[in-house]
Amino acid sequence: MSRLHQDLPPTYRANVVKPVMRHLAAGDSSSIVGIGSVGKSNLLRFFRREDVRREYLGDAWTSYLFVYVDINKILKQSRWGLLELMLHQLLTELTNRGTEDVVLKAIDDLHQRATTLETRFLALRYLDRAIGIVCNQLKLKLVFLIDEFDDLCRTMSVRGFAALRALRDENKYRLMYVVATRLELKRLREDVSEIEAFEELVVPQTIWLGPYAKDDADYMVHRLGSRYDEPLDDKMRLQVLKATGGHPGLLREGYGVARENGSGFFDVLTRSPRVQNECQRLWLSLPSDEQKIMISLANNNPIPSDQRRVLERLQRKGLVGGPWSEPDEIFSALFTHYIKQQQGTVKTHIVVDHTRHSVWVDGRKVPRLTPLEFKLISYLDEKRGQTCSRDDLARYLYPEDMSLDGDGVADNRLDSVVKRLRKRIEPDPKNPRYIVTDRGHGFCLDDKAADK
Repeated sequence: MSRLHQDLPPTYRANVVKPVMRHLAAGDSSSIVGIGSVGKSNLLRFFRREDVRREYLGDAWTSYLFVYVDINKILKQSRWGLLELMLHQLLTELTNRGTEDVVLKAIDDLHQRATTLETRFLALRYLDRAIGIVCNQLKLKLVFLIDEFDDLCRTMSVRGFAALRALRDENKYRLMYVVATRLELKRLREDVSEIEAFEELVVPQTIWLGPYAKDDADYMVHRLGSRYDEPLDDKMRLQVLKATGGHPGLLREGYGVARENGSGFFDVLTRSPRVQNECQRLWLSLPSDEQKIMISLANNNPIPSDQRRVLERLQRKGLVGGPWSEPDEIFSALFTHYIKQQQGTVKTHIVVDHTRHSVWVDGRKVPRLTPLEFKLISYLDEKRGQTCSRDDLARYLYPEDMSLDGDGVADNRLDSVVKRLRKRIEPDPKNPRYIVTDRGHGFCLDDKAADK
């Protein structure tokens, strides 16, 4: 786990921390949306520091309890999994705070009940009671900092979002959420109206987390120089910042390559696998209208007046403009170079990287697939838009079993791997958008169908 947040100056990310704290002081929840590798997790942990709360909340800082909830620690991607994790993290934070034993015992008992098979279905009731203890008995305002929320947002039942809203309504102005995601909530659900009650809590207070501001970027470069005892001179430091645009992931790699290669570092950086991965993650997270604008900017083409709103959206994301670029320029020379290589590519929801054996869905890297799952998606990708017969798929997946003819055992085995793959890549596996069944014939990878 990164400890970067522990030694950052209190002014770190002030352009984001200040408005979030202002919303919390007013009793409002917030949404933090950040492009890939910009440090969302470190930022959420940063909120918990005592000096940061003093800086932004003044004398009221002692009346707030910030609870960090990392969805990566969830036991099950479900409503129950979220409620259990929130209870667990609440208990952990109260323990670290030195809360009296009688309170800890009461909340520990509630958590135990939430994890017991016979009573776990009452997890919402137990979390409700625990929140009541914190807000009413301890007189604290409770803030849940929910990190890595993207996947859970895609798959959690509507009842889960309704539960979060109900808990907040019961404890209005005393319970708040700060939700961090890579994409806007409306891009994480096929039908965002299903979670409207929760969305209207956080989306009006959406704050974009982009590359570092100038002071933060300067601090990070100096910090890297101190860490490796090899500081960059002012000229080289400025070149690194212009190349990376202050993007945290690119900046780390930029410093290392500049330290080792000197003035010729830019050409080396453009070939770096880490830089390629970071740029790919950014590129694939953009919808097609934003990609088109970025290609125009990379080639110094004018932006049509009817596309200015798209440009403004990219500026909010921090991908256009910034301390080392003009207002209508791409934020990073490295990203500009990458985009010029992407010209003519077509935006697709699913990208299969056959070299690195990885799959991306709307800019999100899918956790590593099994060999059979990747073999299936690779075959479908090679014939994208075409129906692949059950016979052909069965023979391709199980070449040593020459008796397979699409019937009996082959059907069962093929259906099983298709089902598993859909669970990994589909927003709603029961209503697949990407791996489409052509009844009586086979399956087709047709991610353009999602746009129709």
